[in-house]
Amino acid sequence: MPSAWDITIVETLTLLDGEFSEFAQGLANDSYAVWLGAGISLSKVPGLVDVAEGVLEHLRARVDPANDNCRFKRSLDRIIGLVNLSADDRKEVDYAKPVAQWRDRERIAKSLTGVYARMLDQHPQGEPADYLVWDGIGVVARYADPASSPGPEHLGLAGLIMEGVVSDAVSANWDGLVEKAIALLAGAGPGVMQVRVLPDDVKDNTARARLYKFHGCAVLAGQDEAHYRDRLVGRASQIHGWADKAENKVIAAKLVDLAVSKSTLMLGLSTQDTNIQNVFVVAQGNLPSHFPTHPPSVILSEQDVGADQLSLLQNFYKLDYCGKAAEIEQGSLLRSYGQSLLPALWLHVLAAKLEALVAPAAAGLSEAAHKALRADLRSLRDATAFGVAVKDNEAFMLKALAWAGRSTSFFRDGKELEAARGVYTPLSINSVAKTLADPTVASSGLPQLALGLALIGRGKAAGHWTLSLGDPANAKAGAVKVAGPVRFAEIFFAANAQAAARLVTAGHASEDDDAIILHSHEVPPRAVRHPTAAPGRTLRRGRREFSLAELAQGEADLDRLMLRFKGEMAI
Repeated sequence: MPSAWDITIVETLTLLDGEFSEFAQGLANDSYAVWLGAGISLSKVPGLVDVAEGVLEHLRARVDPANDNCRFKRSLDRIIGLVNLSADDRKEVDYAKPVAQWRDRERIAKSLTGVYARMLDQHPQGEPADYLVWDGIGVVARYADPASSPGPEHLGLAGLIMEGVVSDAVSANWDGLVEKAIALLAGAGPGVMQVRVLPDDVKDNTARARLYKFHGCAVLAGQDEAHYRDRLVGRASQIHGWADKAENKVIAAKLVDLAVSKSTLMLGLSTQDTNIQNVFVVAQGNLPSHFPTHPPSVILSEQDVGADQLSLLQNFYKLDYCGKAAEIEQGSLLRSYGQSLLPALWLHVLAAKLEALVAPAAAGLSEAAHKALRADLRSLRDATAFGVAVKDNEAFMLKALAWAGRSTSFFRDGKELEAARGVYTPLSINSVAKTLADPTVASSGLPQLALGLALIGRGKAAGHWTLSLGDPANAKAGAVKVAGPVRFAEIFFAANAQAAARLVTAGHASEDDDAIILHSHEVPPRAVRHPTAAPGRTLRRGRREFSLAELAQGEADLDRLMLRFKGEMAI
């Protein structure tokens, strides 16, 4: 079985279409709270091994060898004492040498990751209790570095948040990479996601999504030390009894509510901290689950079920775990890490919305025809990420989000996105079910967009044409470029006449361009450019426009609809 590190986006999509389809459908309907741990940021910020080494070196560099009662030495001694070293191994730990030169440096640092909270409590006498977090780790410099950039995990999550399918996320991380991803996609304005750290934060419900940073935020602590420094949680003395402390009761209650009211997707979170464990113990004490639940109550983005994850599953399914342990673990373990899972979920949600909108766009077709068109959309979805290696996920997401944002902006408004608004605009800001129920969906043009993309995908599968994604850097590029046996065309979608007119007047789809504008609704009349031209369809160069709504109206046969679509494309 391949490692979860090696699973690609396309391979993850196969899992989401197969044994984890119920989970994927639930997430597309905002049924999951996403719980994030250090694992999703390992490629971008220091992991616990680096943190442990940093703390050791910070203290070692301050040891006064001439002072047997040096407070930094006593602090360092206590930390080394947390590691199970033999007497001989302990002699090899030489404080006169940099930690990087210690013989057992790697083993010591790795061992400390299992007791990192206790390590951070061993502050030197006379220093503040959070000294090893604030100064030893250098939490602001390490985790609020303005030069750091979001990875594919953060970008995928930001896309899901903007699409309205992750309205609640919980993070044990100090970094601000999710927030940076949101800023990249949506711009700096408010309204998309609110970060909740302080109790009073829960009173603000103006944003579409909430990110609960229950261990604090290094970015905010760097900006406002007076209010946010003491909210940085990492020490054992803070974690033990966390939910019962007055300053944590409000956020703790919100986390318990999420664990009760929503299913759980857990990424990169070991759950070794007792405050996390206690949230789920209390939640399942209030509302224990029977296995199976629909959708699954817990999904773990892991290679294997570890000891801490095992405790979580036992708490969730305590009524059934003894008799169904193997089934529960198999049904909960999605062997794809966040770097592929979150981008795959973003692609899945886009396709799921379009799939749901196909039927309203072609109401005369049978359910079998609708099913075939949904399969065509999934084929397009998979082709988008085909061949993308795990190491290239970040570059893929940056390109794909910019392409999707530009294409949707052209479709809806006929304009490029303004820089201040970020690089992305969602298909809708609601879950799949709520999008379908939206009374404005019929006039939005989205159903026809779904139909047009499905027919383009169907033509590709039949060999009528090849496809490539539009290049956002090229002003003349459409959503996709279609190349047939005779010629090619840049394909633009227009939700309304205004969007189409703007595409033309801005020069994206000029009169003489090899471009096709697919209108969701009626094509407004325009002056005849060549009144003496022969009647009937020709292969002259230049922009063509036709209406998807008119094409599908009253059509009951998918093959005939495809034939008519191919004729209008004329490539």
